[in-house]
Amino acid sequence: MRLVVLTLFLALLTLPCSAGTNPYLIALMGQSNMVGRGELLDLPPRFPVNPTRLWTFTNAYRWEPAKEPVDSPLGQIDVVSLDERAAVGPSLALADAFVSLHSTTMVGLIPCAKGSSSISDWLKTKTREPRSTLYGSCVNRIKTASPANGTIRAVIFWQGGEDAKTQTDALNWKGRFTTFVSDLRSDVGDPKLPIVMIMLAIHNTAALKRDPYWQLVRRQQLSVNIPGVVKFDSDGYERKKTVSISPRGGSSP
Repeated sequence: MRLVVLTLFLALLTLPCSAGTNPYLIALMGQSNMVGRGELLDLPPRFPVNPTRLWTFTNAYRWEPAKEPVDSPLGQIDVVSLDERAAVGPSLALADAFVSLHSTTMVGLIPCAKGSSSISDWLKTKTREPRSTLYGSCVNRIKTASPANGTIRAVIFWQGGEDAKTQTDALNWKGRFTTFVSDLRSDVGDPKLPIVMIMLAIHNTAALKRDPYWQLVRRQQLSVNIPGVVKFDSDGYERKKTVSISPRGGSSP
């Protein structure tokens, strides 16, 4: 998987952390590409390369050695993010490449994504049961996993396809994402929390029928200019297809 550029970017977010004192926690948010739709049979032998330094705070709220699917629905507690189709995604390959660069570092992945979720689904909502929302569930997981088990160092957000179905949602993507970033940073107590925004992939002819307003969403994403939010281009993550991610504009932390 070609995740080298994104891996190197994460390496620049902060100094590598000690494996024994402060694991590097990364929250995974967004829709199906972030959940993962790849085939287990396509994984290379002996993957991941660094199994003892990769952990997942599972949907069962337990720390376990990281393995695919990272976003497994087994034992799911917060049903709001339940995704029965969870399969191979980009996060474990990214984390594996990252720790390969830093021999004393551990990474803890916190899966929160949900297939077919819109940007509105990721907005903070006033409710007596915040864990019933995608936003509230993920914030709760981040707070539960840290600081005793590490520090939240970054969020990877891969979303946009669902908002490409209607013109109204497409045109409002940037404003809603900006609100999401502000609320998330406030609620986790880090006003400079780095957020990696993976942009909507360029669609083929068949996908245009499903997501007719993808160009509007992509333009909205390209226009985001928030300090600490870095945009990356991607060719998507589909069955029997690898991820190719490269930087595209945006502000660096």
